[in-house]
Amino acid sequence: MKMCLGAQLFTVHKYMTNVEDYRYMMAKIAEIGYKTVQMSGYNKQAITPAIIKEVTEANGLRVVLTHNDLDRVLNDTDRLIEEHNLFNCNAIGIGCVDEAIRSYDGYVRLCEDLAPAIEKIKASGKVFLYHNHRFEFERFVSATTGDVKNAMDLVMSLTDPEGCKLTFDAYWAIAAGVDAADFIRKNGKRIFCTHFKDMAVKNDQVVMTELLTGNINYDAIMAACAEAGIRDLFVEQDQTYIDSIESMKISHDNMKARYDLD
Repeated sequence: MKMCLGAQLFTVHKYMTNVEDYRYMMAKIAEIGYKTVQMSGYNKQAITPAIIKEVTEANGLRVVLTHNDLDRVLNDTDRLIEEHNLFNCNAIGIGCVDEAIRSYDGYVRLCEDLAPAIEKIKASGKVFLYHNHRFEFERFVSATTGDVKNAMDLVMSLTDPEGCKLTFDAYWAIAAGVDAADFIRKNGKRIFCTHFKDMAVKNDQVVMTELLTGNINYDAIMAACAEAGIRDLFVEQDQTYIDSIESMKISHDNMKARYDLD
């Protein structure tokens, strides 16, 4: 099974404020050579599920996953599932949680609140995805038991392992001091897909950069992904310092030149 390199569309979110720009962007993404996308960072009022279906299919693109507001996942689950059915997407994710949640007991409550939605999503034949940043690796102390765990451990231990998977962001894990390849090897069964970007130093500041132009050891990470059987990898550069379309092309071309990818 070849791994597939997809486009996390948050990288090009400035081009997705209206339908005309979305059509243009999806054509550019397909032209670069991407075959899969993650819907994120777009104008949800203008770019409806019907538009997503029409435009992605016209460009030969498959929507693998999405990022959605936590409130919709919790309180509008049925309609969210119906929307994903329309454009044939089987993974419903969230991109980030509010700062108020970021404590031991906050994550316990989050997992409890998510349980009914995860059950509905799983029953529909889909999966719920949790995406990490750096703060998920902060160690929290329970106010009631004194137990110490980070958010990733809590999410994995307190949710249904079949209904809740991870969108593992290697960059943010490394930024927290985590060995990303080791994490993938140990937790591969819980990882649905990955987010990749590179890390460089410019003017003594750590910055995001295009894949294989920075200092992250992607040979080790790719080997771990292959070992874990993770198929879907996504280019996601939260911040770009060149045109974001060109950034997506550089990352795509570099990865395709170095690794055997769809």
